[in-house]
Amino acid sequence: MEETQRGQGGQSRVERLRDSILSGPIIKTLFALGWPVMLANAFEILYNLVDTYWLGKIGKEAVAAPTVGFPILFLLISVAGGFSIAGVSLVSQHTGAGTSKQADEAAGQVIAFMLIAATLVSLLGELIARPLLAGPIGAPPAVLPKAVAYIRVIFAGLPFMFTFFAFRALMRGVGDMITPMMVTGGSIVINMVLDPILIFGWLNIPALGVSGAAIATVFSRALASAVAFYLFFSGRLGIELKLSYFIPKMRWVKQIVRIGGPASIGQAGTALGAVILVSLISRLGVVVVSAYGIGQRLIRFVNLMVWGLASPLTTMIGQNIGAQQTKRAETIAKRSILTAFAIMTALGGLVFLLRRPLFRIFIDDPAVVEQGSRFLAIFIFSIPFFGLFALASAVFRGSGHTRPPMVMALIRLLGLRVGVSYLLAFPLGLGADGLWIGLAISNLLGGFLAVGWLARGSWKERTIEEEKERGEEEEEVEDLKDVGPV
Repeated sequence: MEETQRGQGGQSRVERLRDSILSGPIIKTLFALGWPVMLANAFEILYNLVDTYWLGKIGKEAVAAPTVGFPILFLLISVAGGFSIAGVSLVSQHTGAGTSKQADEAAGQVIAFMLIAATLVSLLGELIARPLLAGPIGAPPAVLPKAVAYIRVIFAGLPFMFTFFAFRALMRGVGDMITPMMVTGGSIVINMVLDPILIFGWLNIPALGVSGAAIATVFSRALASAVAFYLFFSGRLGIELKLSYFIPKMRWVKQIVRIGGPASIGQAGTALGAVILVSLISRLGVVVVSAYGIGQRLIRFVNLMVWGLASPLTTMIGQNIGAQQTKRAETIAKRSILTAFAIMTALGGLVFLLRRPLFRIFIDDPAVVEQGSRFLAIFIFSIPFFGLFALASAVFRGSGHTRPPMVMALIRLLGLRVGVSYLLAFPLGLGADGLWIGLAISNLLGGFLAVGWLARGSWKERTIEEEKERGEEEEEVEDLKDVGPV
């Protein structure tokens, strides 16, 4: 009775979502769950583009600062952020299995784990930011002070950011994509309003430049985190937290580490590859770095479709595997991957045709526009194969089998992307073109690798550990007494 009464409005909504995921039309359900994720990601990308637009008014060094700083941030946050994947997997599988109380407890354990990890990563990041930027990254001298200022502010706000990341992941685990979209949208609007105020010193506030952009990000994420905690504890959502759920329990910690550990290693490998790649790009000067930074932001618009389908795909796979509907999970995986590939091909062609006008929106430096246009011309046609890679990885993660995506990510980023890009750019002397070709090859081969591994079918087994309630165990004992000895 307690389980039924708990958050009745939110519970009924979760049940409706669960019914659609377990028995509704596949593609219709995928897009119904996916459009809020796409819109939320569009908000994020819009913020990044607005951020780039305002920083571009200062100069190409300001645009380059977040570009060279982000890989270090990504490297360290990925260690903690990978554990949000454990949250999606555990919550979605328990929701599919009908064990909602365990989904609640798993959510609390994941948030506590991520907060501890984020605090440690924040302290580490403050210490190593400048040495990494000046050393391995090789940030250009004109960019280094701005990059250090930006990344140190971001590191200080990591606990807020990770609470927000956990909130989005856990809500997607139960199939609620709309609430994270609304919270994300609100935080992005605040971020966008604060950006020019803090960067240029409007309203009698001192001009903070690149640091102002970072402060706007941290402040908006802190507000979003406060809203997330309120919603979790209010009982209005499909997940209802209690303070006792934040006390670490070994059985949950083991599951989080088993599922989230490989995901974290895979993401850390991806981030490490990005760090090395940016260090290679930095050797070629500010123009190439700026072109890559703006180009990546434009490519994220194309990737909206990938991430918009990957998130609900993870949820749908998790809940169907949790409900032991293996055949339906197989059909969901095949149809989703084919749909994403077709759409990404069309979007990639559109960006190719509009590449120069798109670059001119953000910067009027002819050299940057020309280099960025060449980057997109070479790279954009590999994007559909990145879609194959991302959605195949989402299938593995939804079922809790995170080791294959880890291995594939390390091969794609370190073996293919960094290795081939370096070989073509420097020993073979192709310069920036060699880097862009290497990036495209890594997507192409990574896509084939992911689909081939998925076809082996190792992802179809459940990974959750169910724990019976005490009352259920007592009822089973009483039933056995009535039946007598067997």
